Amino acid sequence: MNELVCIGKVINFFGIKGELKILSDFEKQDLAFKCGNKIMIKEEWMTITSVRRHKNYVLIRVNNLNDINLITKYIGFNVYIKKADLNLSDDEYLLDDLIDAIVIDDCKNIGEIIDAYIGTGSSYVRVLYKNKEYLIPLVEAYIKSFDKEKKILYTNNAKDLII
Repeated sequence: MNELVCIGKVINFFGIKGELKILSDFEKQDLAFKCGNKIMIKEEWMTITSVRRHKNYVLIRVNNLNDINLITKYIGFNVYIKKADLNLSDDEYLLDDLIDAIVIDDCKNIGEIIDAYIGTGSSYVRVLYKNKEYLIPLVEAYIKSFDKEKKILYTNNAKDLII
């Protein structure tokens, strides 16, 4: 499984010691931004050698590059990681995995997921049902399980969200 997942974008450098300033809304940042992980920026594979947080950004150093002049070429490029390197457990999934999945609520098909995103602190899926769109929050009150193989999201009471 060499599928690449976008985990953020280099928006600038931070300081003069070679840290990259990354803007990321990736839902599994704790798994992606770890020392020793291999990432790809500008079609170059690198190893994360330090990670810290500053405000809403992730600051990383790669390949022990400690000079601002060596990292400015990466500004404006997306940061990718191999999905397999995230070491997701069998019951974990990424929001992107949900796209195009069928939603089943109490044995009834209530639509197909057309988008998944992180809203105001929570994750949501946008579902299309009979040409109507509605949101399902990805919380225990509505989500039973997700079958990654069959791409089926099993829900509880999600049909009540259809307006």
